[in-house]
This record gives sequence, structure tokens and C-alpha cells, in this order.
Amino acid sequence: MIEPETNVVAFKPRKAVTHHPKSLMERIYAAGSLSIRADDRATKMAAVMLQALGFLVIEEILADGTPRRFQRGEARQAMDRPWRLSKPAFSGTIGVPDGGGAFPA
Repeated sequence: MIEPETNVVAFKPRKAVTHHPKSLMERIYAAGSLSIRADDRATKMAAVMLQALGFLVIEEILADGTPRRFQRGEARQAMDRPWRLSKPAFSGTIGVPDGGGAFPA
């Protein structure tokens, strides 16, 4: 027996989140690190620019869940996996948030 109706509901595609690089950097420095979806190309391009200036550390999340750190210039070829953006180790360990969640004075 063939049913004319289906129970499949189509969801609207989500738009990629676009943030100014300054707010992106503020969010990462406040939290210590930030996960980026594999399809969020706008945020990834902003992160590549910030990494080139030395403000971020970019790690690719591999299929088994382990992170692999990118060197400068390597991130543009690896846009198909999720990333973790971290605060660099200016004052200790990579990814440790600033005290109080703000930039150091």
C-alpha cells in the first residue's frame, strides 16, 4: 500500500554565523578556546587572518576526535573538518582563558 503523504519535514538551512574578527578574538580570549563547525567558512577565514598575525592557535579536529595543530599557511588547505580556535600561550598554557574573561591590561 502506497501512502501519498510522507512524514519527512524539511528544515530550513542554517546560515553561517558571521562575526567581525575583533568579536571572534574577544570570544576566544574570554573562553580560552572555541569550536568551529566544518561548514563555517567565514569564521574560518577570519581565524586564518588572526593566526597569521599570531593572535590565535588553530587545531583541526580529526575523525577520531584528536586535535592536530596547524602551522601558519597550512589552514587554508584544510577547510573540510571542524576546528578548535585557542588563545595562544602568551602567559602560560595554550587555551587558558584570561582572568575575568577580558584582555590583559
